[in-house]
Amino acid sequence: MAEHYDVIIVGSGAGGGTLAHTLAPSGKRILILERGDFLPRGTDNWSPGSVFVDGKYISADTWYDADGKPFQPQVHYFVGGATKLYGAALYRLRPEDFGELQHADGLSPAWPLSYDEFEPWYTKAEWLYQVHGVHGEDPTEGHWSKQYPWPAVSHEPRVQQISDALSDGGYHPFHAPCGILLDEASRPASACVRCGWCDGYPCLVHAKADADIIAVRPLLDQPSVTLLVNAEVERLDTDPAGRTVTGVEVTRDGNREVYSGGIVVVAAGAANSARILLRSASDRHPAGLANGSRTRSGWASTW
Repeated sequence: MAEHYDVIIVGSGAGGGTLAHTLAPSGKRILILERGDFLPRGTDNWSPGSVFVDGKYISADTWYDADGKPFQPQVHYFVGGATKLYGAALYRLRPEDFGELQHADGLSPAWPLSYDEFEPWYTKAEWLYQVHGVHGEDPTEGHWSKQYPWPAVSHEPRVQQISDALSDGGYHPFHAPCGILLDEASRPASACVRCGWCDGYPCLVHAKADADIIAVRPLLDQPSVTLLVNAEVERLDTDPAGRTVTGVEVTRDGNREVYSGGIVVVAAGAANSARILLRSASDRHPAGLANGSRTRSGWASTW
């Protein structure tokens, strides 16, 4: 199979799903490739035994460390990516995080972009993901151009006591910014019920502001957007010069498929994005694509 799209996005999580949501109004033909499927709704979503003991939602992958020792990477492949099981906490990086930082193991170089350049996009993301919080409570945060769209989630009584005690002691506790579909004033039945099952659990009532619910599902009735699930990207093919991606090789339902796009975005998470790029080695790029560290492409076979 060979089909051309304006934009191909590999991954439907926080990066890929949000990008697709942002580009969709352009009318461009967009293909989202997701290695997993929709996470099923059921009572196991809120079962500690199923989630943490049985690892029901963890992939069956086996990875290997530098010594060849196997380990379970604890990754999740679903529409919405890792956000299906994240704790719904959506913090901004601090301005100093973008600068040069000295660590025990060496110097972390400055980013090519600053907090000021990211700030407008932080604001857009906070409004898209329905973040609850109060800008200005945390004295370490950077400047902000717009308040959160929703007020902070109220504390439980014991947590409020702790917060008050910290304030009395001269500290600056602040509400964690949370991406949840909660209106404490009206509490509609379809919204968050403050069950406490956010961190590490998929939301049974679809009230967690994850990339699936917020970004991807609203696009599925648009004819210009195509989502393929159970579609594992194996590698990116390039032209003879090695400068243009000419094909995205996918395994789906046991078949090999190839798609092409004017723009190809790899947003499969830090580890799996690197895996795809390493496995895209060619004569022009024997160590894999975008590999400034010159890591051996052979490493890709151990994932």
